[in-house]
Amino acid sequence: MSDTEEPASRFIDQYKNQGRTDAILQAERRQRLLEKQKRSRDLELDAGRPGLLEELAAEPEPPSGDDSMECQTAPTRAKKRVRIITSKLFANKVQLSEWMHERPDDLDSWLVRPCPVGQRCLLVFRQRIAIAFSKRGRSIASVRTKLNLRDAIVLDCILAKDRTFYILDALVLAQVELVSCECQFRFAWIESKYHENGLAELLDKKTANGKEGFRLGLLPSYDLADPTAMERCWSHYPAFPDDSPRLDGYLFYHKQSQYVYGKTPLVVWLFAFMLQDVLRLPPGVVNGRHLADKPVRYTGNYAAYIEEFDRMQANRRRKPRNKGEKPQRMDTTGELGGQDGVTPDATLWEAMEAAPLDSDDDDLCPTREEDAMRALEME
Repeated sequence: MSDTEEPASRFIDQYKNQGRTDAILQAERRQRLLEKQKRSRDLELDAGRPGLLEELAAEPEPPSGDDSMECQTAPTRAKKRVRIITSKLFANKVQLSEWMHERPDDLDSWLVRPCPVGQRCLLVFRQRIAIAFSKRGRSIASVRTKLNLRDAIVLDCILAKDRTFYILDALVLAQVELVSCECQFRFAWIESKYHENGLAELLDKKTANGKEGFRLGLLPSYDLADPTAMERCWSHYPAFPDDSPRLDGYLFYHKQSQYVYGKTPLVVWLFAFMLQDVLRLPPGVVNGRHLADKPVRYTGNYAAYIEEFDRMQANRRRKPRNKGEKPQRMDTTGELGGQDGVTPDATLWEAMEAAPLDSDDDDLCPTREEDAMRALEME
């Protein structure tokens, strides 16, 4: 489902919203969406519309062999061809977050997951193959599974540099379509089936030629209605053992939210260094090293930082890039480098790709994207 509806006129919308903050507007949209979800659940059942399970059943099964796989190819500088599978069914189905503009009044109605740096994708299991699709429906990796699965599985994941798909959410799992289910149920169902069905063991740890394979892991979730859960989530540093994978930030999910195709105010995002300023938590709840590990440009004014972050992201998408030109990047780490504290590496892109903000897969450097796909391609 989608939670966005275009206003009749953007000028009317601007007039109605004059003088109201982003936080107020976000809270109002949140409430409207919760009410809309309650109404639409009954309407969709009455209408008998086909769900994702029915669409999957109508889709051709993936080929079992590499040679018969229909896909697009793209030449690289090494004159090798990269196989890129495209899927209309899984394009634009990743749930994207908004910034958390202010602490919600109902903070105890939210769940939070720590997110590693990596690339968002939908991991689709069918028969003996799992294919990871980017937000735009382009394959970024294909992996053989140990078992010939009878039922399809669709997971919302982050693919990190340690070759692990970290599960954020699920759309289809154990013959249940979860798109219209509330988040609290989805998370409980995922955790239950992850352990009961041995999902961690689905992927081969070694490829056919002996190279390192992929792994499947489940990110922890914490209920903000439980004060001890907050401490468990934010009091230790680093967020992941040995800082591997590296923490990007935190996703907050409203317990009653359904899975939305696209951006939704019921899923919001914060970097770790913003937690104290936005959530106004008691001293000591957030580990001081999370707060100290902040960009040079971040002064505690999170609203100004969000505005600058969004502006630079929009400029990068809008500006035509000449061949060999490096993209404009905003500092999102505490590391110094380059001019004016801007990091010379790909830190910003990694952060934006892991953080499900309104990032764009086409922002990736084409040659680097092809190299990455070639490296991740099923052996």
